[in-house]
Order: sequence, then structure tokens, then C-alpha cells
Amino acid sequence: MKGLFTLLSLLGLLVACYPPARAQNDNNDLVATTEAGQVRGQRVGSVLAFTSIPYAAPPVGALRFAAPAPHQPWPGVRDATTGGPTAPYNRPPAGDIDDQPVFGAGWVKGDDYLTTNIWTPALAGPARPVLVFIHGGAFVLGSSDVPLFNGTSFAQKGVVLVTLNYRLGIEGFLKINGVPSNLGIRDQLAALRWVQANIARFGGDPANVTICGESAGAMSVATLLGSPAAKGLFRRAILMSGSGQAVLSGEQADRIAAKYAKVLKIKNTAEAYRRFTPEQLLAAQQKVTPKMVKLDTNDYADPGSGTVLYFPVIDGDIVPAVPLTSVQQGAGSAVDVLVGYNSDEANYFLVPTGLLQKIKSNFVLTLAAKRFHPAPAALITVYKQAYPPKNLGQLLSAIVTAYQFQVPSVHLADAHAGQPGRTYMYEFGWPSSVAAGTYGAYHGLELPFVFNQLALVTGPRGMLGPGGGPAELAEKMQNAWVEFAKTGSPGWASYTKAEHQTMLFNTNSQLQANPHAKELRAWEGVR
Repeated sequence: MKGLFTLLSLLGLLVACYPPARAQNDNNDLVATTEAGQVRGQRVGSVLAFTSIPYAAPPVGALRFAAPAPHQPWPGVRDATTGGPTAPYNRPPAGDIDDQPVFGAGWVKGDDYLTTNIWTPALAGPARPVLVFIHGGAFVLGSSDVPLFNGTSFAQKGVVLVTLNYRLGIEGFLKINGVPSNLGIRDQLAALRWVQANIARFGGDPANVTICGESAGAMSVATLLGSPAAKGLFRRAILMSGSGQAVLSGEQADRIAAKYAKVLKIKNTAEAYRRFTPEQLLAAQQKVTPKMVKLDTNDYADPGSGTVLYFPVIDGDIVPAVPLTSVQQGAGSAVDVLVGYNSDEANYFLVPTGLLQKIKSNFVLTLAAKRFHPAPAALITVYKQAYPPKNLGQLLSAIVTAYQFQVPSVHLADAHAGQPGRTYMYEFGWPSSVAAGTYGAYHGLELPFVFNQLALVTGPRGMLGPGGGPAELAEKMQNAWVEFAKTGSPGWASYTKAEHQTMLFNTNSQLQANPHAKELRAWEGVR
């Protein structure tokens, strides 16, 4: 017995002196090294998560209203297990749908907000495909640090998921004299350069990067696709409910800037705007509305149709031209592209106004449609034939959806088709049950399916409604995004100008040839 106790004591001493190798690896697995220093993440199930890693210096002091600069190195190991600050933004008012999973609880104050979040299967091992997601929010609101954009599910399927924050509103997109153009897009470029330099240390392959964005994020992706400054920073691109035509000309941007200067009673200079605190700028941002600025010009239509003011600006540098034009001229020709839209995009914007219920006559519908089409009566006839069950208000929503999302998506796919990079298209048609089903397949509804986060947005005011959504559809969509990031193909036939092959995602998903052909013909020649 005494010998047994002696042996056990000896074993205990050995364990104390030489702990199991796994204990050491657990600790080391959570620390990654970036150009600016080390960061410690956390294990979430089978993946590693790193939160709020800076890709650029805080845009404060001399760097406020300046191009993004490298972050200063930090000593020791920086904690990357909790969320950090976000870009300043105004929280939208509450509506029928709980949008907190998408837009968060609001602006989280702090200077160091030009950051990325990363989910990875492991830091070591084979280099894995990288998916960089750019959030939407009309270029004035939003954050990557929200529950819906959690990348755990992507990492579980072998993809390194990266999300990022960028400057918004006045600080990111207003055209100000003496300020570099398109600071928000320059932030995105800085983040992509950071990914190229650092993602291998998080288990990612810098040679296989896919950029993906929704809404304003998709417009950002189109801008990057057409930008010479982004060449070589990504291999593939996914545009979810965006447009290659959503940019401002210099003249349009000048009109917006002049209106702000007049309303705020300041000069349109960096010095004048630096006198505002971030809180004051957010308040000032709301003092100019789209109705106060006429943006249609002889050469450029208002990209927001009178609803929003902030977009990337054609500057001859970061944005040399309308992205669609750049793609038509060969920009992004080697990039694989997946582009799509939702069947009822405009319901998100129109249902809350009550406008759709108020349209009771063809005259009112024709008057409204005139804003989007030179021959509204003929267009309405086409849509009545295509959608017999829709009432007049629903027909207007279908027309707005086509003008703002469907037709621009088709234009971009047509421009890119036939290039060395492959082209794919989808339509998301699954209808939500929220608000008694009045929203249908509205703008943004595809997000919880792509991120496989259905439970998060199920409920009376949840994005999916009280009935939730089909798990099989979420798996199918996320797997398509994963396969596209891995191989350049989402799993269906590529798009051609002749066939317009489009995957319809719904309860019963199917590949369609030339969908909505009659409606699309009605838009030919309309810019």
C-alpha cells in the first residue's frame, strides 16, 4: 500500500511538472498574431472567435476626415473576446419588425471602431476560403457587431468568416472640400488589405477571398468590383439586394454637400466639420432630408429615387465611374460573381407607410409609376398580366422592386456574363409570416437564411414571423454561399445572357430559365 501511495505521489508530481499537451494547445490556440500585435480570442463550440480586431487606426484627431491609417502596435496580448465600439449611427425607429438582430441596440461609443470580427475553424491546418461580409444600412447606419452576423455556422463548414465596420453618413460618404473621397469605401479597402496581410494567421487563404454584402453592403461590393484600387484583393463577390448603379455623380454629391452647408450654416470644409462632435454630427445628419435635394440631372438619375442621400461618389479614383459601366468595360472580369435580389424587396419600405393600402385607382398608380418609367400605363398593363392576384398597391411595390433591385441585378449579371470569371444569379422568394404576411419576401429577409440564424429572428415581431422559417432552406442557401466561397460555383448552372439562369430560393427551390421575361422587356432602355 505504501508503495502505491509513493507511485501516485510520483505521478502527481510528473503531471504538475509536465501538464498534458492539450491544455497547452487550448491556450495557444486562442492567440493569433497580427501586424500590430497579438490578440486573444475564445472558443465557441468547435470554432474560434475573435472580436473587434483593429484593421486601421481610430479616425479621431488628425485622422478624423482622413484616409484610414495603419493602427499603432499594442503591447502584450489584446483581448478579442468582447465586442468593441461601432461607427456612430442613428438608431432607426421601431416598426412592425424587430430589427435589433440586424442593426443592434444602437451606436456603441468609442474611438477604436475600424475593426474586424473573425470566426475560424482553427488557426493552423490547411488554408481555408475566406468570406468577408460588409453590412448594409443605407450607408448611414448599422454595424457588423450584431447577433445576426455571427459567423460560427460558416466556420463550422470550413470557411473563415470576417465582418467589418466602416465609417458611415457624413463621416464616411459626404463630399467635403479637403477630405479624401469615399472614406467609407477607403475603410473597406483598408480592411481588405488587412485581410490579405493577416488572415493566414487565422487559418484563412488570402488567395481565396470572397467579398459579400447586403443592401448598401452589396452596393459597396459592386463599387469594389469596379474599383482599380480593389484589384487583387478578392477572388469572388456576392451581391445581395444591391446595385451596380447606386453611386452619385460629383454634381449630385456637390448638391447634397451644399445643402448641408447651408442648413448647418458652415463652410463645406474639413475644418468646419471637425468642430462637430460625433453626437452633433448625427443630429446634423438628420437636418437634411432627401426631399430637400433634387438629385436627378441630365446625365444621372437619383440612385435612391428620393429616399436616401448617401452613396459612394464618382471621383475618378476609388470610384472611376458607375460600377456597372466599369464592369461593362472589363473591371472585375476575372472575379466570380453571385448576384441576387428578393421577390418583394420594396415591401420593407412601403408597407410601413400605409401607401399600398391607399392606392385605389389606376390614375394614382400611374402617377406613382411615372417616377420610375417613361411609359407607366404600358408598364402597369404588363404587371397586371404578370401578377393577376396583386392589388394596385402591391403592383406598385413590384414595380419599385424591379426598378431598384431586380433590373439593376440583371444589368450587372448581363455585364459580367461571358467574362473569364463566372456569373450566377438567384432570387429569394420565401415569404415571411410577420405582420400577417403583408411583407412577403422583403428586403433583408434572406440574411437569417444565409447566416443560418432562424431561431434568432422567429416570433411575433421577428423577421421570419411567428411561424419561423424552413431549416432546409437555410441549409441550402448557406451551403450555396459556402460552396461559392470554396469553389466559385454555388451549385447550379452559370448565368448567360441568352438563358438568364436564376436559382429561385423558396420552400421548393428550383433553377429557372428566363424568369420574369415579359416584365424585364418592359424595362429595356430605362436607366
